[in-house]
Amino acid sequence: MRKKRNRKKVGVSPGSLVLERDQILENSYVIASLFDENLYVKGSLDELYRQWKQGKTKLWVDVRGIHDSELLLKLGEKFNIDPLALEDIQEIHQRTKINLYDQSAFVILKNLEYNQEVGDLEVEQIALFVSDRLMISFQESLEDSFPLIYHRIEKPGSRMRIQNTDYLMYAFLDYLIDKYFVVFDEISNGISQIEEKIYLKNHEDISQEVFKLRNVLLRIRRYIYPLRDDLIKMMRSDNPMIADQNVKYIRDLEDHIIQIIEMIDNQRELINGLRDLSINQTSLSLNKDMKWLAAVSTISIPILFLTGVYGMNFEYMGELKWKYGYPLWWLTTSCIIISLVIYFKRRKML
Repeated sequence: MRKKRNRKKVGVSPGSLVLERDQILENSYVIASLFDENLYVKGSLDELYRQWKQGKTKLWVDVRGIHDSELLLKLGEKFNIDPLALEDIQEIHQRTKINLYDQSAFVILKNLEYNQEVGDLEVEQIALFVSDRLMISFQESLEDSFPLIYHRIEKPGSRMRIQNTDYLMYAFLDYLIDKYFVVFDEISNGISQIEEKIYLKNHEDISQEVFKLRNVLLRIRRYIYPLRDDLIKMMRSDNPMIADQNVKYIRDLEDHIIQIIEMIDNQRELINGLRDLSINQTSLSLNKDMKWLAAVSTISIPILFLTGVYGMNFEYMGELKWKYGYPLWWLTTSCIIISLVIYFKRRKML
């Protein structure tokens, strides 16, 4: 059964924050990081915000939990985030997109993980707001979704520390897109397991597994395809938000997205082939069973005929009182059974 989405209420004014019923309801919190080429400090937002405003350092605000409307509104007011963007951040079923403005950029992307135990996709919405010397990341989960980003930014002399926040935005995009390849590796393993089950004729539940994988690929396709066009627009844009030296990294992301799209198409073809193969195997197995039943029925008919004839209650039936009548019945029946079995064996129906 397809999960019903809980869209915002009809008639609510644009920019209003409406909590969806399937969102996490734990306490949101913020982790702030102030950094430049020679400095990296992690602490409270209020303290680091004052230092950021007074100097030339860069600020990363990591918001964990997007259900706290009051917190989002405060951040929007402090960092001049458009209310429509805040609304998109809190609505977890938003379309993947990258929007470039004159002085800022707004990104919505999906953090994907494939749960092999249940055969389904786990999706977390990630939103990024980027401007000069500032990046704010919003994630659904309260746990750290970007441990490797923290590890890299803590290293002195790393590109994240040296370059502006547009490179940090690229690092986030690259990290999430790289995780898509991990998802596809796990899906490929699932496809291989299904294929093995089909060839081993252990495919009672294959149709359900194939249906799940097909839906997973359709969902990933819906998340991935908009990125290709947005990345092309970003490369061709002369927006000051994207430094010239970082265009090559965006081009690399586009190459990865094209590769992922090709993987999606290939795996969809594989799944469709497995579905057809499963149906053919089931039909073949059913045909074999029908052949076997037909052969058994054909063998039984002469026996039932002889039994019916000599089971009639007529008084004058010579074989009934004949000394060799009963052995002759068994001999005739055995000859018929053996002849039919040999015939059906040669026709490969048994």
